[in-house]
Formats: sequence, structure tokens, C-alpha cells
Amino acid sequence: MSTATDPNIRYGFIGVGQMGWGMAMNLRQKAPKEAKMVICEISESRRNQFVEEAQSKGTVTVANTPKEIAEQSDVVITMLPKGPHVLEVFTNEETGLLSAAPRETPIHFIDCSTIETATSVEVGKQVAQSQLGTFIDAPVSGGPNGANSGTLAIMVGGSEEDWERAEPILRMMGKSIFHCGPPGAGLATKQINNYLSSVCTVGVCEAMNMGVKYGLDPKKLADVINVSSGRCYNSLDQNPVKGVTPGAASERDFVGGFSVELCKGVLDMAVALGDQVGARLVLSDRILALYDKALKDERTAGRDSRSIYRFFADDDVL
Repeated sequence: MSTATDPNIRYGFIGVGQMGWGMAMNLRQKAPKEAKMVICEISESRRNQFVEEAQSKGTVTVANTPKEIAEQSDVVITMLPKGPHVLEVFTNEETGLLSAAPRETPIHFIDCSTIETATSVEVGKQVAQSQLGTFIDAPVSGGPNGANSGTLAIMVGGSEEDWERAEPILRMMGKSIFHCGPPGAGLATKQINNYLSSVCTVGVCEAMNMGVKYGLDPKKLADVINVSSGRCYNSLDQNPVKGVTPGAASERDFVGGFSVELCKGVLDMAVALGDQVGARLVLSDRILALYDKALKDERTAGRDSRSIYRFFADDDVL
């Protein structure tokens, strides 16, 4: 019997934020209805709303601490904002996942957070030392839309055995699942992808702004780009010019989505990774400077990362 179809598997999920919400909801909907699910979320209102909306899909209960999650789960998925949050959730001596008492059956920990590779590898080592179970890094790509629709790309770092065990579970939350290599490889792949995505975002902003200033119809310009060699995710699905892509963050004045704060955080990780392995990044300084500006500017702070288009449109880049 596949892990995903076993009604006796107990699922724990920590962090039902912008990404975790859709992931946990898909897990609850696609797992057997008899399977138990327990969640832990720092926001009481969001936690209560999730329980209310998910109940029709199957049982959902609430834990007050990560330790309680570990005590009630066979599979634990974490989706948290930053490395320190992951460390705290796993290693807090009183309330952390690893503070749970040893047991006969292993707990399979799946961390979907986007954090530093070194932090993740350290957490994995502490899981191994605790003898509570297994650990893989499994960061995701696809944004809130992908999380809600269950079409995320998921990049896994871990042993072959742990990857094979986790894959059926991950397929309940994502569509394209990749085993990228040993511990940390999923995160390295995610960070490299995000760096490239940010490069493409800046390029799309420059190109669309050039077209608009020339007087081209931005929709027609995007149509051409999207059947030509300039096509990319940020030209097709998240075009920064309002009115070009239905459902894009630009349609909502960049409210919600993948924030400039999160984008800058992953960029910092990617650039640090490049330094660590000796890979030269000739565009990184300009891109980091743009997002440093975005963190402080009222036109972009707290908004989707594509909101940097406003700098180009206002002729106020750097």
C-alpha cells in the first residue's frame, strides 16, 4: 500500500501561511478521509479558519506546540519563513519536534521551507542524532497559486530511500517532484532557480518598460515575447504590466504573492551559495541593489516581487 493511500498514516503540518495553507489543504483533501491530520500555526485566527474550511475533507485537530505534533504524527511537514524558525521548531528543548519522547515507529520529517542549506543540513543531523526518524529538505516553487492548485514543483534533498518514501506524499501537494541529490540539494536547486527567476524578472521589467515607452501595446508585445525566445515565467504567468496577464500579481496592484522581502531573502541565500562554491555571479550586485531599494520603498515594500516594475515605469531604478 502506498503511503499516500494508507488511512492509518497520521499527518502533522506546521505553518499554514501563504504557501502552507494550500499545501496542507491539498494534503487533507487527497489523503484518505480516515487519515488523521493535526496542524500547528502561530496565528490563532488563521489556524481556526483552516480547521473550519478543511473539516469537510477530513478530520483536522490542533496542536499547541511542535512537540505535540511529533507525538501525534507519523509524517510531519514544516513550511516556515526562515532558518531560525525551522531551528526553533525542531530543536527547542521544551517545545520542539525533537523534544518528543523516543518511540518504536519513526517520524518522517519533510521540511518545505526555503532556508540556508547549512541550516537544513544541521537540522537533518540533529534529527539523525535524536533517532526519532528521517529528514529531507523539500522546498517548493510555484507560489500561492501553485500551492492552492496542487501544482507545485518540489525539489528534494535526501537519501534515495527517504525520497522514495516521501514522493507519494509530496505528489498530494505538487505536480513536478524531483530528487535533486543528497541532503541540502533540494534547497541549492531552489535557490539557483530563484536567482534565475529574479534575473528574468528584471529583464522582463526592462523589456516591457521599453515597449510601453516606445508606444507599443503591452499585451501585443507580451504575446510576441511569449511565443518567441524571450518567453519566461515572468513574461507569461506574472507579467508586471497590469492588464497583460489575468491572475498576475500586477492585476492586484502587487498585493500578496511572493513578496520582495521573501525574494530578497532567497537571493541572499543564492548569492551566498555562489560565493561558497566559487561560482561568479556578474548580475548579482545590481539585482541585490534593486531589491534592497524595494525593501525600503513604499511603492514596493510588502508587495509582490514583480512590483519592482514600478521603478522602471517611474524612471527611478537606481
